[in-house]
Amino acid sequence: MAKLTEENVEAAVNYLASTDESHAVARAQYNALSELRKTVRAFCFGEAKGGVKEREMAAECDVAYTDHIELIKEAEIHFHTLHNKRKRAELTIELYRTYSANVRRGNI
Repeated sequence: MAKLTEENVEAAVNYLASTDESHAVARAQYNALSELRKTVRAFCFGEAKGGVKEREMAAECDVAYTDHIELIKEAEIHFHTLHNKRKRAELTIELYRTYSANVRRGNI
């Protein structure tokens, strides 16, 4: 684990500030792609031939649908990676605040 320094805290604050928008965009993209999944599947279902079960299977095997699922997966990975890095930065700041308070009280 890295040593808790003012430089680390400053870097964490800067990271949070610099990733506000990209974090929001990543979340919006992941949510939008997840919602669009049903529409892509429905379109593929409508294009397929056969009975309901055959059309469902064809829709879920359709290249457009499987490509869309891959996009969702990539968006989810990107969002959660960014989210987890931001959480780590928040934790660094919180630990430093706690440490500083304890130093001021003379507990450390």
